[in-house]
Amino acid sequence: MINEIHNENCLDTMSRMKDNLIDLTVTSPPYDGLRTYNGYSFDFENIAKELFRVTKDGGVVVWVVGDATVKGSESGTSFKQALYFKESGFNLHDSMIYQKDNPPPVGGSNRYYQHFEYMFILSKGKPKTFNPITAKRRNKWNDKRTERTKGFTRDKDGNFIKKKVSLIGDVKIGNIWK
Repeated sequence: MINEIHNENCLDTMSRMKDNLIDLTVTSPPYDGLRTYNGYSFDFENIAKELFRVTKDGGVVVWVVGDATVKGSESGTSFKQALYFKESGFNLHDSMIYQKDNPPPVGGSNRYYQHFEYMFILSKGKPKTFNPITAKRRNKWNDKRTERTKGFTRDKDGNFIKKKVSLIGDVKIGNIWK
């Protein structure tokens, strides 16, 4: 099954796979009935269970989803799915945001437009591999801070403590991706 494309229901494909076969799955499945997909029935619970079965220890699933808005309320389906993955044995390794560059103006007159989807990073145990994307970044402290707070942070009681200021260099990018 290496380097093959199967145009079929993913449950049919995964049913033929051995346990602990896949290192990485990246998917943006149908959610909240926003599209019909020619009558495709999205069996989320069984897909989550099969993904856990076929994912190797240390493997990762990137689940890119959003939520429909019905009568002014978001469905919360994305969070329900993330919690179901946890119940199925996955770790919720990271919650990321996929920020769309040119999203359609969906949201209505009394809501902000939806410019993102969630990217839930699920792992089977501790991820075996992590190759962070890095970028050059300058010292984060800038002239917008007052002299009183420049170079300081707060402890859990709210007291100012001296912060070690990082120099210019390579740093991991954050968890909001465009």
